[in-house]
Amino acid sequence: MRYYQCEKYPIEFVVSENMDKRFDAHNHAGHYVISVVMRGAVTVDLESRKLVCHEGDVFVIPPYAVHSVCLKREARLLSMCVGTALVTGTDFETAEGIVREVSVDAVGQGIFGKVQEEKLLASMRAVFRIQDKGRKEMDTSIKFLADKIASHPECELTIETLAADIFVSKYYLIKKFKRSVGLTPHQFCIQNRIRKAQRLLDAERAICGVAAEMGFYDQSHFDKTFLKIVGISPSEYVDAKSVIRQSV
Repeated sequence: MRYYQCEKYPIEFVVSENMDKRFDAHNHAGHYVISVVMRGAVTVDLESRKLVCHEGDVFVIPPYAVHSVCLKREARLLSMCVGTALVTGTDFETAEGIVREVSVDAVGQGIFGKVQEEKLLASMRAVFRIQDKGRKEMDTSIKFLADKIASHPECELTIETLAADIFVSKYYLIKKFKRSVGLTPHQFCIQNRIRKAQRLLDAERAICGVAAEMGFYDQSHFDKTFLKIVGISPSEYVDAKSVIRQSV
């Protein structure tokens, strides 16, 4: 896997290849994902649908949509992660212009080709359609808890504490949270610990320090959890990151 991060905008490209890997059920709270199959086939379970995508196919994952992805070794998948702030805080023409600007630089650096660039740009319309038609609103109390967990995933928030925050039993909370978010509070917390760990590693923090700060009881536990969610180890992730050089 290779990660290419944009300095100016909340956009990241991920190229996954040469791996036989299933990414179990998860979601992305902070961004939309547009994926283009560059080679082979990729199987995607997106909420209640199962998709088998082949070379040239595109799929879009909205925030909080629970999905799993299975790649075989011969597959190559390009994913563009677009921060929700870029979508909610700009109009379509502005967002499309930003994505075009970043994509042109990515093509110039050989990250992907013109065909993939056009597919990514075309799919931005789908992102705005998803936003405009509006997903079912998350229950206010559950959104409060999800935002609390996502903001401070390193904190030990017990089920009892979370349930008390919204005045329900812990059993009702687990059921209601999973129905709304697609994951249990514990699963969502662990996922967001790793997402925050990635951001800290992006800031060139030491791996051992990040593991401790994110509440993992030892380095082995952190490495194993990181590998399960991201698909590569923390040290491999650090080595896999590049910055997209922006043209002036």
